[in-house]
Formats: sequence, structure tokens, C-alpha cells
Amino acid sequence: MSFPRRPGVGPSRAVTATLAAVAAATLIAACSSSSSSSGATSTSSAKAAGQTVIGVDLTYNNTAFWSAYINYETQYAAQLHIHVIGPLLAGANASLQNTQIENLVNEGAKAIIVNPETATSLGPAIAYAAARHVQLVSVDTIVGAGKVYMVVRASNTQYGLDACAEISSKVKSGYVLDIEGDLTSSNGADRTNAFNQCMAANDPGVHVLKDPTNWITATAVTDAQNAVNAYGSQLKGIYSQWSSPDTGIIPLLKSKGLTGKVTVISDDGVPFEMCDISQGTLSASQSQPANLYAEWALKYAQDAANGVKLSVGQPGGGAPALTTVSFAGDSNLGDPIVPPFVTKAAQTLTVTPVDGLSGSVATTPVSDSALWGNVYGNAHGGVCSSSA
Repeated sequence: MSFPRRPGVGPSRAVTATLAAVAAATLIAACSSSSSSSGATSTSSAKAAGQTVIGVDLTYNNTAFWSAYINYETQYAAQLHIHVIGPLLAGANASLQNTQIENLVNEGAKAIIVNPETATSLGPAIAYAAARHVQLVSVDTIVGAGKVYMVVRASNTQYGLDACAEISSKVKSGYVLDIEGDLTSSNGADRTNAFNQCMAANDPGVHVLKDPTNWITATAVTDAQNAVNAYGSQLKGIYSQWSSPDTGIIPLLKSKGLTGKVTVISDDGVPFEMCDISQGTLSASQSQPANLYAEWALKYAQDAANGVKLSVGQPGGGAPALTTVSFAGDSNLGDPIVPPFVTKAAQTLTVTPVDGLSGSVATTPVSDSALWGNVYGNAHGGVCSSSA
């Protein structure tokens, strides 16, 4: 499929592509395999049927996000006439992941989708695949260990700017706690840098408390406890760069009589965040788009298999344009997807922009049934079934 013939999802947060709507309506319980789902015979049959053979290697399948991703991937693959080998699961074992990718190449995969264990762990696999004219598409992680066909990843600078836009619209004084992820990771660094720059430009009267956590939930909740104890009612906002700390922070604020008085924002878009936004205990969340990750990773892998050449400036699947993303000295083509920013009701926020982003932030209402957190939650007993 040639890239110029695609309609594209585009940067609008409220837009849901036809495929996404179909997938959302039919999302089922998670299923995956830790070993290849096909051998030489089924690969040959797929080729005979005109299907593109794509390998998939992920780190995990034991979270709501990756379970949802796998199901969207299954549905999109059927619609795009793609035969998927996998997904294989590598866990935190980089050596195993490199071996698995080599095996996928040997099984006949014409392109491979991978969620790397780390940004710099795929060097051997990239070299092995490239020598056999097979390219990789990286999902959710920048690659700094060689050349891949495409990096499909939400714009983490957009995460930081959106959180700033929501907080600066409500908070003009006092303290805001930024619960930072791992600052050595591209995701944590991008969110932190964009948030800090945006707050400095748009909310200079607020003092930002910067607490790095290395994505450790217990550390994040302790940091929130310390901030509440130190600043009390002068703590006006909390930006948690991932969702897990919510389960400790929200009860903490309730116990201190601060529910509704502290603007709380987190990132992920998991079902319990949808519940908490609906109930008013969480102000907003970035929805890391499992559906768009699955859809565009498959489309780019199909393009890679078909020899389609893409370049910076062409329309992206989830971003206004394809761009260059760099890490550890390597640069690759990336589609920095604009993620839905979910609030209780739709609104438009305006800020002085940073990092070349737009200063206009249009939010998606939590009632939007196409949000993957709502789809997954409703398929598993309701979004509030796992909420704190």
C-alpha cells in the first residue's frame, strides 16, 4: 500500500478512523502467545493467499494497554490482509528479543514490528534483519542502535504541553508537583522538558516541584505525600507522568480533604483513569493510543515489506507530518502521534507553545466510546471495576 493513497488519521484528537471504530466496537478479551503462531507451512499459505507476512515481537502482554494493543493488531491485520507471526514476548530479556527477531526473519517475515526492551538493545537484531533485507518498525520506543523503517510513538512533548495547558488554565500561584518518570528515557525526558518549558512560559507564578521517580510507583506516592505534608493547601496541582501512582495519590488527597482542590493529571488512558475523570477525582489523562499504535505499526510494516520509500515532511498517520527522531546518536524516521487528551468535557485550551507544537489543545471528552480505555474497560466489567 503506497503511503500517499492513505487517508491518514491526522492530528485531530477527536477523529477516529473507520478502522479504529470497527476495532473499538469489536474489541475482545486479550489473547497472545509467547511463541510463534505459525510455521513454514502457514507462512507459505499466507503468501499464496496474497497476505503480507509480518513478524511481531513485544516486551509484555500483561497490562491493559498491551492486551488492548494485541487485540487491535489482530483486527487490523485481518482488515489489511496481513499474516502475523507472533506476537512473541521477550519480557525484559534483550538477548532473547534479539534472538526472537532473528527467528522471525528466518520464518519468512517481510518486516517486523517490535516494542524494544530498551532504546539501545536491538543492535544485533537490526543488523541481522538488514543483511536479509528485512526492516523493523519500533512501537512506543525511540531506537538508538541502528536504522529502523519507522518509529511509531506518541509525541511525549505533547504530553508535557497538554498537562501544562490544563494546569495553567486553573492554577496561577502556589506549588505544582511534577512526578517525573525516568529522565534517562526519551519518554520521561520529553514529558518533563516540555512540561517545565511550558509552565515557565505560561504559568511563571507557580513553583514547580520536580521529583524524578524512575517510574517507581512507591516513590511517586511518597513524593506526593511529602508535598502534601509540606505545602498543604498551597499544593495546587500534581502531574504524574504515568497512571499507576493515581491509585495512591487519589486516596491520599481524599484523606486530606483536598479532592477537587488539587488539579491532578496523569498519562496512559487506562480504564481506571476514565473512571476517575468521570467521577471528578482526576482532571485529565493522556490516552496513549493503543488503537493508533496497532493500526499504523501494521501499515508501516506493510509499506516496509513492499519497498515504499517515506521521508520527513510527508503526512503522518497520527501526526501532522513525519519527522526525524534521534537517540544515542542515531536518527530514524518517526510518526509522533498526537494522543487524545481526555477531560470530563470537551474543551479548547490555549498556551504559548514550546518544541514547535501547536498552542491550541483540543481535549477529548471522557464519554467518547472510541477511547481504548473505555473500550477495554467496558469489555472487562466496566471502567470503574479496577479503579481506586
